[in-house]
Formats: sequence, structure tokens, C-alpha cells
Amino acid sequence: MPFYETEARVSKDPIMGLIQMASQDTSEDKLTAIVGSAADDKGKILVPEAVVQAAREVSENVNLAYASSFGLPGLAEALSEEILGEDISRALTEAGVSRAEVISSGGTNAIATTLLACTDRDDQIITHSPHWAGYDSITLGIDRKPLINFDILDAEGNFNLVAFETTIKNLIAFKKNAKVVLVMNTPFDNPLGKDFGVDAWDSIAEILSKYNDREILLILDTAYLDFGPDGKDYFRLSFLPNLFKKINSPKFKLVIAGTVSKSFAMYGARIGVATLLSSDQDTVNQWRDTAGGCIRGTFSNASRPGQELAMAVLKDPAKLKNVHEWQGDTARMMNKRRDFFIDAMQGRLTEEFRLIRPDSGFFISLMVNDHKFGNTTFARAFYQELLESHLYAPLISDQFLRIPTCGLCETKLEQVANRIVTVAERMRGIKEPA
Repeated sequence: MPFYETEARVSKDPIMGLIQMASQDTSEDKLTAIVGSAADDKGKILVPEAVVQAAREVSENVNLAYASSFGLPGLAEALSEEILGEDISRALTEAGVSRAEVISSGGTNAIATTLLACTDRDDQIITHSPHWAGYDSITLGIDRKPLINFDILDAEGNFNLVAFETTIKNLIAFKKNAKVVLVMNTPFDNPLGKDFGVDAWDSIAEILSKYNDREILLILDTAYLDFGPDGKDYFRLSFLPNLFKKINSPKFKLVIAGTVSKSFAMYGARIGVATLLSSDQDTVNQWRDTAGGCIRGTFSNASRPGQELAMAVLKDPAKLKNVHEWQGDTARMMNKRRDFFIDAMQGRLTEEFRLIRPDSGFFISLMVNDHKFGNTTFARAFYQELLESHLYAPLISDQFLRIPTCGLCETKLEQVANRIVTVAERMRGIKEPA
């Protein structure tokens, strides 16, 4: 799989390379299962009516003046409240945790801005495998070291606490003064769609509390937060107050990377928020200037019309209610497709494949055995066969075939399932290279 190539740099994003490859394929057998946008059965992107209405209102009086590097007044705070909800915000305050936020250019930029503001070139950044390939592109783009990965699933399909703790221990053993920098996509992550729940977060807090004498930065990528089994749930991040109570250190910072790309179906508007949570008031007070300086020095400020569109929804209770109803409807549609795909694959694959059932979210993943297969792995060999069969779906972290149940109707999902099974059966006939 070629990387996505630009004149300036090679981006470690196989999804972009795959899009390029698929666009050049003229075969009538071509099946594409790449882009993660919620779409109806005809392939049209689903957008809440409230967002469409707000877009009309904003366009009638479009304002193309510069916006502040921090964002329109009140918007960052409103987005944080939409992510956290009143009860969690109150519980954090009662736990002695303060917050500050800045508007970013989507969730990707919220992560990149945070890493620019809070890490140095020598800092090692830990994330989970599998993970969205954009994290690799971010670290490459801001000149950070390649990511350290831990396997997010244990043998039972639960959060892999042993791998998580071992990775942190090894980092600190290798570099005594290391910061603990973590990027985690939760809940309903890309590509697995898992929500590991409060118990796992209690254990994560216990592990991190062992290192509260050093700087800890945890970035939560919450892009899929609002697509649980029934859509919006303001208690999805209810583990946060307890996390701060257990770690109990002014050196602990948590940044929520939020976005309206998925939650409001404003994919191209590129509006997100980087919300810093900390018990250290000085750190909170500096956040707007620190992060704002990184924003000013990169893209300067986010789209003003996009910000006005988000604000128009957030300040109107009726519009926000409509968005929440849409989130529920969309989540139920995607989960119905998930169940259809699981049924279509049931009992048709060998032990070399494991379908990971998502708790909810945009995707479902097929885990492929990564044992050695000649000069490559079985997963890579299988994937190459898929590409030659004209099926284009990304292989995440070199092992997880990601299928976007968010954007494929049941007919397409059945075709994808049949193509996967056909190629898997053909692989059985290929003598494994010596």
C-alpha cells in the first residue's frame, strides 16, 4: 500500500493512498469501503435538518471576517459543555478540576495542537493498536518520534490492561525522566467501535496513579462520542472525575479533542475544540495562550462560517434536540448494518480471522492473523489478494480490515462480505511460502 504522497512530505496514511488507488481502478467489480461518513442506503451523506436550517441562516448573513485564534466568543465553552454535560462538568469542579478550551480546525487539529503545545521532540507518545492512521500523520507532521503502540484488546476482547501498564513501565525504564503521553480514542473508537466502560477506566486510573510524580498528558479523541447504541448520552465520560481523584496530581493534564465533524455531520466545516482539564490552575490559565500560540503559528484561525454554524445549533435548544434525535437514529441505523454484516459473515471464515463486534460507532473490523507468511505476514498477503480482487477497504495497523458500516447499505455490505469470504477461501489454496 503506497503512502499518500504530497510534494512536501510523505504522509503515513494508508487511507489516502487507498482512495488514490481505488480512483484509478476502472473494473466493474470494484467495491469501495473506505470513507467514514454516515450515509443513507443510496450513499447520500446524512445531515441533521437542524444543521441544514442553520446553514441557510448563516449563509443569508455570511460573515467572512477573521475569527480569533481562540474561536468565536463562547463557542469553545459551549462545545465543551456539549461534550461533558452539566453533571460531569459539576462533578469535575467539585473534584477541584478546572478547564479552558480553544477552537481548533476539527478533531485532528485539536490533537496536533495539544501535542505541539505540550510535548517536545524527544517525548515518546503512546497510543493503542489498532488506531486511526491519522495519529501517525500528526506525529510525522509535527516532527515527533514514531508512536509507541500497545495492543488494545486482550484475549477475551477486553481492554488490555497488562499491555497498557507494561508499555508505560518499559518507557520509564528506558527513559527515567520520561513524560507519560497518551493518545486514546474513546468511546466507540476508529476502527474497533469499542466502549471499554467505567471498570476499565478505574483500572487505568490505578495504573496511572503509580506515576503521579511525573508529568502525565492524556489526550482523549472523542470523535465518535455521540454514536453509542442510542445516540447522545451525556454520561459517556462519567469516568473523568474519578480519574482525577485517583491520579490526584497537579502534573496530570487531560485534553479532550472534540469535533462536530461526526456529531453534527459537519465533516468539511473543520470545527473542533481542545479542552484542557487540570487541577493546576496556572496550567489552565495558560492554556488559551499556549494552545492559541500554536494555532496562530499554524493555521491562524478556524473557519468563521463553520463556527457560526456550530454556534447556531448549540444556542438553539430546538436545533440541538433535533441533532440529538438524528444521532440516535443514525446510531441505530449503523448498528442494524453492523448486525447484518455479522450475520453475513457468520460461520464463513476460518480461525485465521476474527470479527470484532463493536459496541457501537461507525465501523466494524476483521482481525486477520499476523503470522509469518513468506517474506510478509498472512494479513498483508490476504490484503494484497483483496486489492487484486478490486475490494478497497483500509487495513489498519497492518492487521485490522475496517469496514465502514456508517456508509454502506446492506446490499453493499453483503457484497463486501462475499468478496472477503471468496478471497479467504482462495488463500487456503495458496501454499504458504517457505
